[in-house]
Amino acid sequence: MVPITDVHSHILPGIDDGARRMWETRELMKQAYEQGIRTVIATPHYHRGKHYVDPDGIMELVRKVQREADKLFPDMNIHAGQELIYYNGIFDDIAAGKTVPMAGSDCYLMEFQTEVSYDTVYQAVRQMALMRFCPVLAHIERYQCLRTPGRIEELRKSGAYMQMNFGSLSGGIRHVRENLWCRRMVQEGKIQFLGTDMHRVDFRPPDIRKAVEWIYRKCGEDEEKRMVMGNPMEVLIGGAGDKSAAGCGG
Repeated sequence: MVPITDVHSHILPGIDDGARRMWETRELMKQAYEQGIRTVIATPHYHRGKHYVDPDGIMELVRKVQREADKLFPDMNIHAGQELIYYNGIFDDIAAGKTVPMAGSDCYLMEFQTEVSYDTVYQAVRQMALMRFCPVLAHIERYQCLRTPGRIEELRKSGAYMQMNFGSLSGGIRHVRENLWCRRMVQEGKIQFLGTDMHRVDFRPPDIRKAVEWIYRKCGEDEEKRMVMGNPMEVLIGGAGDKSAAGCGG
């Protein structure tokens, strides 16, 4: 089994709308581990006036969760991060050190409102690049503005990475058109990272088996390894890596 890295999760207890208490964090880790996840980047929401814990507080929570993980699964690693919800002023907070990058890298997970305009996303990416940071756009399947051909490629050239949720590759019959687009993006090599976006045991628990099986079946073992282990380990955790994406469809 390929050791999977989850780059988007809400497992830190009592900090946002994710895990409520440590017992739930433990249960989420158990479910994740059973499905092959060995590395988790904890990305609690950062939102002005709603969700905020200072970086030191987040690091302390990550250390506590790591200690719990060590008791359950000695080979499971927890890293710190945040999911930054875009708003006017977010770049000032980043510059002031109020936010936490993904696993100590130069990458930040960024979320936008679903109805965001493409111009807003593009300008945010450009601003991050000017600050010498790399934005990872969270669950890009939610942003209709990115469905226009050529836009994802333009954002990639501007320095952004694309993250998609595992669940968007394995949805049921009610979401056939959505699944087809998400799968095509993976096959065309436009997605660099996958995440569970797990929150609670009764709301978006980790469920990745069907997605991983589909990637293996349709894209092959090498592509599966690149997406679930190679990219996150090289770019986010191990330092600078290959920022290209070959894809499995061409």
